[in-house]
Amino acid sequence: MRSMGHGEGFQLNLYIEKLLKDCQKGYIPNPDEATRLLQVDLDSWAFYALCATANYLTRKHFDNQAEVCAQIGLDYAPCSKSCGFCAFSKSSGVVKEAIYWDEKTLIQTAKSFAEAGANAIYLMSTANYPFSGFVSMAEAVRISIPRDIPMVANTGDLTLSQAHELKDAGFTAVYHALRLREGTDTRIPASKREETISNAKEVGLVVQVCVEPVGPEHTIEELVDLMFWGREHSVSFSGAMKRTAVPGTALAKHGEITFRELARIVAVTRLVMGDTVQAHCTHEPNLPALMAGANLIWAEAGPNPRDTEADTQYGRGQNVKHCRRILEEAGFKVRKGASIAALPSVLV
Repeated sequence: MRSMGHGEGFQLNLYIEKLLKDCQKGYIPNPDEATRLLQVDLDSWAFYALCATANYLTRKHFDNQAEVCAQIGLDYAPCSKSCGFCAFSKSSGVVKEAIYWDEKTLIQTAKSFAEAGANAIYLMSTANYPFSGFVSMAEAVRISIPRDIPMVANTGDLTLSQAHELKDAGFTAVYHALRLREGTDTRIPASKREETISNAKEVGLVVQVCVEPVGPEHTIEELVDLMFWGREHSVSFSGAMKRTAVPGTALAKHGEITFRELARIVAVTRLVMGDTVQAHCTHEPNLPALMAGANLIWAEAGPNPRDTEADTQYGRGQNVKHCRRILEEAGFKVRKGASIAALPSVLV
């Protein structure tokens, strides 16, 4: 395959061309084909054809609509799970003392996000945050924001009874991904993540996942395995997130992938998921991925595992206005009202 530049022009590999044309007609690439797509050169015509194919499928399947969800962290505190990518990792020592958001601040922030047009409110905590406190905070938020704005839980692993409690507290969905190298770069067995997903589904909570957090050290095989794992688990969305090299964390030494590399992963994941999903995500908000099949991004506030600021609004986090602007720059119509990806299919 010839790449762009040096006056050579363009040439699209016939194998890639046929595969992408088939995908435009609804074909789902198998693992070997997904592997081949993840190997296309970032300066080749094949890369742009891949992104264009994923972009076409997203615009068609989601009627050119996109979503801005808003996530609020509840605690800035050392966490015993010691994930190698996380600012809260107790073993890294980046976060030395605990700071907890109070109910009043949480409610004000959630209301502000809802008023700005967020399609869903996510509440996030470390695995060590008291579950009863998480439920209590959620109940306070639920009665403070419009009923048509769904809530999504991004918290630790759940028993079946805890999943019931989340649903009773007003959550309609959980974000609970099986992370890359789960159990190796984290102190969480992969089986525990899968058990939580099973419990969430059993009580009727929508499950959302993502191929994450992607770093330069991850192999194509690992990425492909996680893409198809998401498809097999019948989730409401997948997508891809690149790891942030938080200074002081165990994995920061590996650096980060570029947004172009992320776009390639987002695009292939989009082809793998086909029309089984209600949205396709990327994080952090970026234009390349939004031109490669993504249509859901997050605004953020409060403590965040990718930030050393106690409130990511003053660090890496983006607000709803900025997220809406980048979606519009990508040519999307921003959905008004509830996030479809956070609602049970019976309500869609």
